[in-house]
Amino acid sequence: MLDTDQLRSFLAIVDTGSFTRAAERVNKTQSAISMHIRRLEEQLGVELFVKQGRGVRLSASGEQLIDHARAMLQAEASALAAIAGKGLTGRVRFGIPDDYAEPFLPAILSNFRGRYPLVEIAVVCESSVLLSERVRSRDLDLALVTDCASIPEVEVIREEPLVWIAHAPMKFPQGSVVPLALGGPTCFWRQQAETALMKAGMDYRIVLVSNNYAAISPIVDSGLAITLLPLGAMRPGQRWLGEDDGLPKLPRSRMGLIRAPANQTREARALADEIRSVVAMQQAA
Repeated sequence: MLDTDQLRSFLAIVDTGSFTRAAERVNKTQSAISMHIRRLEEQLGVELFVKQGRGVRLSASGEQLIDHARAMLQAEASALAAIAGKGLTGRVRFGIPDDYAEPFLPAILSNFRGRYPLVEIAVVCESSVLLSERVRSRDLDLALVTDCASIPEVEVIREEPLVWIAHAPMKFPQGSVVPLALGGPTCFWRQQAETALMKAGMDYRIVLVSNNYAAISPIVDSGLAITLLPLGAMRPGQRWLGEDDGLPKLPRSRMGLIRAPANQTREARALADEIRSVVAMQQAA
């Protein structure tokens, strides 16, 4: 018989990419996680991970175990929910701006699914202001948003520098007109960018306007424009620009949670806890 606690530790390593973060996720020591993997390997008679440089990677046998492990944990959760009345089985409607979706959403969903495999999550990607309106109208249970004056009752869970973002090889000549790819006129980050540039007496031109980062990203990555992001949301292949590059300093960005008023479900509260954990952990890292 395979031990589900050991399988849970195994999947935590798979999902987080490290023994250290896996230990934080399942609330165990790193030595306990290592012991779980050793016992699994002994029982199966195979190596699940192989050394690669200073870290490890999944072996072929480890890759094979993933789907079986997830199925076993889902069966366990299903039995607890159906027979013992334990566990969560409902649905959560969650909103997140697409600026945050790539850096945060995979870890949020992966971690939450590992703990509550029977909960369905419906995800909506829109601007922070629109998400706030949908939460207030109870069309969404909760949302991760950028804290700004137009959104009330935000629980701030992360604060970091807001920075100018460019393609890493892009050469930005000081004194030139600043090419920008930003959101629409109501976008908080766009307002911050235009205010900072006007105060600095710098000329700029809007190369692209889009409320979807999926449209902004290719323009930035091609070197045709720069944009704004919280420092922790910077993607691979990008770099941040600052005062040394001739650009004005920007205010700090605050990320927070908003939740539908009253009668929060257990599923929504559990997802809020997971969001806080993931966002805080990535900030600490």
